[in-house]
Amino acid sequence: MSACDVSLDSGEDAQEADRMAPAGEPGALVRERPSVGRCVALIPAYNEAATIADLIRRVRAQLAEVIVVDDGSHDATAAEAGRLDVQLIRHAENAGKGTSLIDGLAAARTAGFDAVVTLDADGQHRTRDIPRLLSWAAPDMLVLGSRVHDTAEMPRARRIANRIAGFFISWAAGQRIGDTQCGLRVYPGGLVDRLDLPARRSGFVFESEVLIEAARRGWRIVEVPVPAVYPARPPRHSYYRPLADTLAITAMVTGKLLARGFDPAGLVRVLRADRRHGTVDAEHRP
Repeated sequence: MSACDVSLDSGEDAQEADRMAPAGEPGALVRERPSVGRCVALIPAYNEAATIADLIRRVRAQLAEVIVVDDGSHDATAAEAGRLDVQLIRHAENAGKGTSLIDGLAAARTAGFDAVVTLDADGQHRTRDIPRLLSWAAPDMLVLGSRVHDTAEMPRARRIANRIAGFFISWAAGQRIGDTQCGLRVYPGGLVDRLDLPARRSGFVFESEVLIEAARRGWRIVEVPVPAVYPARPPRHSYYRPLADTLAITAMVTGKLLARGFDPAGLVRVLRADRRHGTVDAEHRP
């Protein structure tokens, strides 16, 4: 299996992975093969020793190459990952998810990969959804997993926070983005190169800022429906700091809007998209 070949499960899962229904539309569209060259999976991890090894094995069923960024874990995360022949990047201290993504994306480009599939280490993303996202990948396209059609299992407070964040990030991006918080994504290498990674904000701000910058720089954003998965195990402590991280994201978005005079045209596009669809279109972007 080459670096960007993907394995599809048999039976119903294979049919699901082969067919991607645009969000908000009936039916399905088929994209036969990813067209982005060499691909690698990137997993930022902090104190995820209980899940990281199993996750790597499941990712390996879809992609041959894996990068793990151990963000200063105090447990055996690095040791568990290191046993499985991945490219392991270790932070001496916890630097935050954004810095882990920045370092991992930079390492992927240095290693010559053309696209990077990111997913969280806590098991909230199904690895069998990787082929569905890769089937939409292209050099000019940022592909996002979108949970807007499957929020029944999502905690109510998180669902409300995601909707509010999504509205303002969409406004700053100038286009409707249904799920701005899902970490399951495919980053094209060209976008990574244009982002000036060292200058980007770290923490939980990075993933939101990337969406705004990608849209403003002309990359197409496509959302592929994926389920909201909450593993059947005792929940771990969330590393999201409700006050500090929310304020940081708010400050970033406000700065982006101020720089464009609050972009009334972008606001109108987002409001019209909400009234027209109530969701996003996975094939066509405004």
